[in-house]
Amino acid sequence: MIRLCLVGGLGRMGKAIASLLADEEDLQIVSAWETREAIGEIDYSTAAGYTKNPVSITADGQEAVQSSDVVVDFSLARAFAEVVHVCEEQSKPLVTGTTGIADKEARLRTLAEKVAVVSAPNMAAGVNAIFCICRILARALGRTSDIEIVETHHRTKKDVPSGTALEVARILGEETGKPVRVGRTEENVERADGIFIHSLRTGSVAGKHAIVFSPQGETIEIIHTAQSRACFAAGVLRAVRFVADSPPGLYNMLDVVGIRL
Repeated sequence: MIRLCLVGGLGRMGKAIASLLADEEDLQIVSAWETREAIGEIDYSTAAGYTKNPVSITADGQEAVQSSDVVVDFSLARAFAEVVHVCEEQSKPLVTGTTGIADKEARLRTLAEKVAVVSAPNMAAGVNAIFCICRILARALGRTSDIEIVETHHRTKKDVPSGTALEVARILGEETGKPVRVGRTEENVERADGIFIHSLRTGSVAGKHAIVFSPQGETIEIIHTAQSRACFAAGVLRAVRFVADSPPGLYNMLDVVGIRL
């Protein structure tokens, strides 16, 4: 049995993971690491609908992580440094999908020397397949194409652009040498030799990404729509099993799903 500590276990992703775990025989949640403001008198089974086993809710990171085998982090960016610090102290494998963190991979390298770490801006298997498709298209058409990325998320998402859009742009920029530009203003209203990212924040959209390549006379559009957070949560469970059985190192979801170009 792999025991999980969910950092942000009362958040949207924490509850999505809890929902999927109900029928998983080899996984269980043992603790939720939350802010003092979020805890109150709440019971995890009531808050997340998880009744498989008792779950402790605590604001004490050392206490939350101690009884777990793997730490899963979908908290806010401001909590990231403490999460990594506690995992380092207790040598706990980490799966982290928190976005909006500068130099995230660099900040995980010391931990990754001790344990397996999976870090990804998007845990959905389909999105990670799209990362590979974008690399192929960039090699074939990127230098002669106009390239635009449009991402749409729910109105309360904190970071802009999304981590997924930034990862797509990074891959495309790496393959084409084109600079990444966020939005279009009066100063760059005309088509420039760049990769443009546009962000929409509306309603309760779980996540939608469209990548458009337009070489002369044709257009190729790749779209991924997350119909719910279940696709992200399913990827998290794959990543948890992966880090629980892997040597120390810094991995991404391509390693987890076994995709390599």
